[in-house]
Amino acid sequence: MLSKSNLRMLLPAILVIVTFGLLYAETPSFLSLSNIGNVMSFTSLIAIPAMGLAIVMLTGMFDLSFVGVIGLSSVLTSFLLQNGVPVWICLVTALVLCLACGLLNSFLIVNMKIHPWLTTIATMLMLLGLEKFISKGNYVPAPSPLFDAIRFGSFLEIPAALWIVFATLAVVLVVMHTTPYGGYLYAVGGNIEAAKKAGLKVKWIQYAAFLAMGGLCWVSSVLYLGQLSGYPSESAYINQLSVILAVYFGLAISRKNVVNVLGAFVGALYVGFLANGLGLMGVQSYWIKMVEGVLVIFVVLGNSILRGDIVTYE
Repeated sequence: MLSKSNLRMLLPAILVIVTFGLLYAETPSFLSLSNIGNVMSFTSLIAIPAMGLAIVMLTGMFDLSFVGVIGLSSVLTSFLLQNGVPVWICLVTALVLCLACGLLNSFLIVNMKIHPWLTTIATMLMLLGLEKFISKGNYVPAPSPLFDAIRFGSFLEIPAALWIVFATLAVVLVVMHTTPYGGYLYAVGGNIEAAKKAGLKVKWIQYAAFLAMGGLCWVSSVLYLGQLSGYPSESAYINQLSVILAVYFGLAISRKNVVNVLGAFVGALYVGFLANGLGLMGVQSYWIKMVEGVLVIFVVLGNSILRGDIVTYE
């Protein structure tokens, strides 16, 4: 159950659903099954990296490089496909790349003690540069029956992309809630010194968090290529703010005021329906991004006020 303070933070999401539902009551485009399916498909591009970011944040760290990892993985896969490489080799190569990026981030942060923000901003810029080097800043198609199946396929009238998202969410939740690793993450993020004294291998836990982020970036890359039949330059970068908002929204609605994977997924749904509703109203994309930016501030500030974590500087 959610506490009363957390329920206050749910009000924006409730207001979004109710407001847009009433606005389109006569022409129910907002609540139509086709529109909900489209929103859910768009949300998948936010939800997967949001889950990875939540895992990293549970250890007390942060990762901004995921947009570069997704972008480079996507354009590399597309480039290899266009040169006749079998799709399974392309996917394995992309997975190795994503995991290598996770290892690089964790090495620089955990072993070299470089601040997570500085580290992941630097790696993000490097990866975005490599992405543009391969794509030349253009849309890179990914010709493959596999990606066509992800885009057009369905099972029980549910798009294939959503099955991938639900399966990923289920696997992550099982790992987080039924294995010792989930508890280790919370222990490290809660008090790293206490975790060390308890005998936990903190460095390995932090490494595993970044590896999980790399794996989820790979899944996200597959979804981008499937839903867009290729990769438009910097598509993941455009969604970066939405991913961060989803994670912090999940933090705000958490009963214990901690980052959590399921909350990040719910936050992604909120962001998706908000953007869709504003789009149906004719709001331009740049105004939607401005709204998301303002919401990040309000969600983080509101959560800090409720926890009494506001810090003043004199």
